[in-house]
Amino acid sequence: MFVVMFEFVVQEGFEEQFIKAWPSVTQGIYLFKGSLGSRLHKNVNGEYIAYAQWPDKQTWEASSEIEMSPDYEMHRDSMQESLNLESTRVLYQMEVEIDYLQRRKFAL
Repeated sequence: MFVVMFEFVVQEGFEEQFIKAWPSVTQGIYLFKGSLGSRLHKNVNGEYIAYAQWPDKQTWEASSEIEMSPDYEMHRDSMQESLNLESTRVLYQMEVEIDYLQRRKFAL
């Protein structure tokens, strides 16, 4: 599994637009581009950090060439409009070494 972490820098006054578009964009990336999903976080300084999972690095790299449906592309345009694209960046590209995230209680 491959993980990419992003820092999204939202333009002042566009936070609501960004928050509204992000789930639809993420869903489109999942449906059309092969991601395994993503989580959006807001850190204590107010910065938006996303953690996206991919089956492998090749799938992530190829995803930039794949178009989504017109509806999902519309949400993507809205999200990009809300961002300061020059400051938004990829923080990390990482292979998963050990995966121990659980959605249920650990069996002890």
